[in-house]
Amino acid sequence: MDISSGGGALIISVLRLSHIVAGLIWVGAAIMMSFYVEPASERSGGDGARFLRTLYGKTNYSRMIPVAAIITTLAGLLLYGMMSYHETMNSAMGMSITLGALFGLLAFGHGFFALWRSAGRYSDLVKSGDGDEATLRALEDKLRRNGRVSMWLAVVSLVLMAGARYISPLFG
Repeated sequence: MDISSGGGALIISVLRLSHIVAGLIWVGAAIMMSFYVEPASERSGGDGARFLRTLYGKTNYSRMIPVAAIITTLAGLLLYGMMSYHETMNSAMGMSITLGALFGLLAFGHGFFALWRSAGRYSDLVKSGDGDEATLRALEDKLRRNGRVSMWLAVVSLVLMAGARYISPLFG
C-alpha cells in the first residue's frame, strides 16, 4: 500500500494533527507552568501553595500532561517510522527531525521517570489531605526543578522539528 495517497494520506494527516495538537498542549503547559504559574505561586507564599494544591487536587492537570506527552510521542514515532532512511540521514531537514525526535524522547523519558510519578504522588496527597507541609513543599520543589528540565528538552525538540524545513535551505 502506498502510504502517501488515499487512506495513507488520511493516516498521515491524522497522525500529524495529533502530534502537533498534543505537542502544543504538552509544551505549552510546560512553558506556562515553568515561566508563569510556578514563579507566581512561589512569590505568593501560602496563597500560591494553596493555588498549586488546588490545581493538582481539584483538576485533571496532573493527568493532562502525561496524556498529551504520550499522544505526541506515539504519533511522532509512527510518523518517524514512515520516513525513509535516506530522508532522515541524508538531508539537513531529516537530521533536524531526528535530533528533534531524540530531544522529544529525552523529554518524554525525563518526564516519565522524574516528574509524572512525583506529580501523581503530590496530587494524591493533596486530594487525600494526608500530606504534611514538609512533604508537600519537597514535592513542589521537585516538580518545579524537574518540570523545568523537561520543559527545556521539549522546547529544543519543538524548535528542531518546527524549524526542520527551514534548516534545509540554510545547510542543504
